[in-house]
Amino acid sequence: MSTARPLTLPAETAVWAEANAALLDRLRRGESTHALQRLARACVHLLGNRECYIEALDEGGEPVPGGLFEASRERSGDSPPARHWQAPLAHHGILVGQFTAELPANVDTQAVALRLLPLLEAAGALLGSWLAERDGARSDALSLARTAMREGGTFVWEWDLATDSLGDIDEGGVMLGYPPNAIGHTQADWDLLIHPEDFDGVEHAYQAHARGETESFRAVYRAKAADGSWRWVEERGRVVERDAQGRPTRMFGTQTDATVQHALEQAQQDQLAAEAANAAKTQFLSRVSHELRTPLNAVLGFSQLLEIDEHEPLTGGQRRRVNLIHQAGDYLLAMIGDLLDLSLVESGRLPMQAEPVPLPALAHDCLDLLRGQAVAAEVLLREGSLPAGLVLRADPMRLKQVLINLLTNGIKYNRSGGRVEISARIDGEHGVIDIRDTGIGLPEDQLDKLFLPFQRLGRETGTVQGSGLGLALSQALVQAMGGQLSAHPLPVADGPGTVFRVSLPLVPPAV
Repeated sequence: MSTARPLTLPAETAVWAEANAALLDRLRRGESTHALQRLARACVHLLGNRECYIEALDEGGEPVPGGLFEASRERSGDSPPARHWQAPLAHHGILVGQFTAELPANVDTQAVALRLLPLLEAAGALLGSWLAERDGARSDALSLARTAMREGGTFVWEWDLATDSLGDIDEGGVMLGYPPNAIGHTQADWDLLIHPEDFDGVEHAYQAHARGETESFRAVYRAKAADGSWRWVEERGRVVERDAQGRPTRMFGTQTDATVQHALEQAQQDQLAAEAANAAKTQFLSRVSHELRTPLNAVLGFSQLLEIDEHEPLTGGQRRRVNLIHQAGDYLLAMIGDLLDLSLVESGRLPMQAEPVPLPALAHDCLDLLRGQAVAAEVLLREGSLPAGLVLRADPMRLKQVLINLLTNGIKYNRSGGRVEISARIDGEHGVIDIRDTGIGLPEDQLDKLFLPFQRLGRETGTVQGSGLGLALSQALVQAMGGQLSAHPLPVADGPGTVFRVSLPLVPPAV
C-alpha cells in the first residue's frame, strides 16, 4: 500500500490561467526572460509558497549560464522535511531544461506532475525560445529599459482582470521592503497594503478610467512598507484590452516611490502657507500700528501740552504723573515701531539701501545722541579704536538703529560707575564692530535665546523697561545687510559683562 499522502493541488483553471498568461507575456514583450521569471513566481504561488525554479540545460544536460529562473521564498525554521522533485522540460521533443520544486517528503509526485502539466509545457516552450534568443545574441532593449526604470525607482506591473493576477507584484513589494512572494500575487493582495483613508480615492480613479472617463489611471496613495511605516506611491496605468462588452480585461502600468517627492511638495506647501501667514501678519501689524499710532500720538501730544501750559500750570505731583504718561507713550510707540520693522524684515519687505558708510562718523553720532542717557545712568560712554578709513557697506539709517539699540542696552543693563565702549577693526573682507559693557553679563546657557523675540531672559520683572524685541530686530537688520550679529561674555579676567559683535562687509578702498 502506498504511503504517499495527497497534496492540496492548485485549481486546474488557475494552472491554465498562469500558463497562458506567461505565453502571452512572451508574445507581447518579444522576449522570454520575463515570462520565465513570471512562470517561476506563479509556481511558487500555486504550490503554497514552496521553492520552485526553472533551469535551462545544454545538450549535455549541464546548466546553461544565466539560465536559472527562480522565485525564492522566506523560509521558516519549523518547515517540515521536504525533498526536491524534478521534472524534465522539453521543446519539440528536445530536452531544454528541468523544473525543480520543494515538496513534502511523502507526496504523490505523479499527481503534481499531471496537475502542473500546462505549466511544464509552457516552461519548455519558453526555454526553447530563450535558448534561441541567447544563441542569436539578441539584444533585449525592452529588458534594458525595464532595468533602467527599476534603478530609477519605477516598477512595471500588469494586471489580468479575469484571474486577478498581478504580474510583477514582487517588484512593487521590493520597493516597500518585502521579500519575494511575501504579499501574494493578486490585486486583492496589493489592496491590503493601501492605507484605508486612501483606498476610496484609488478605487475612484480606477473606476473613472475603466469607464473611459479618463485617458489613463493615476493615483497617489500611502502603502504599508515591510517595516510598518507608510510610504507614498504614485501609480499610473492604462487599460490595454477590453472584452466584447467593453469591460477591461488587462492593464499595464508603473509604480514609483513618491515618498521623497511628496515630502518636498508638502514642504513647498508649508512654505507657501508660512509665507502667506507672514504676509498676513505683516499686513495686520501695519494696519494695527497705524490705528494705534494715531490715538497714541494724540496722547503724547496732549501730555506735552499739559507740560507747557502756562495758563494752567501743573502742580509738582501732576507734572510727575504727566511725565510718566509721556514716558509710557514713548515706550509703547517705540515697541510698535520695532514690532513692525521686525515683521517687515522677516517678510523681506523692509526697504534697504546699501551704500558706503564711514563708521567713525556714524559711531560719533550715536555716542552724542546717547551721552545724556549715559550720564543720567552714571555710566561712562567712551570711544575705543575706530580706524579712520573703515567704510562699511550697509544701510546707514538701519546700521545707526542697530548701534543705538546695542549701546542703549549696554547703558540700561549696566551698573552705576560702569562703562560702555564701541570699537572696531578690520578682519579680512569684513569690518567688525565691538560694543562692550560692564553690566550684569549673560549666562552662557541662555545665549541661544538672546535673539528670540520677546525674550528678556528673566528680566521681565526688573526695573528696566523693555519689550524683548530690540535684539531680535537688530540681528534681523544686520543679517538683511549681509552681516552677522553675535553676543559673547567678557573674559573672566575683565569681570562680568558682554560683547556684542557686528560683522559687515567692507567697502574696498579706492585704488
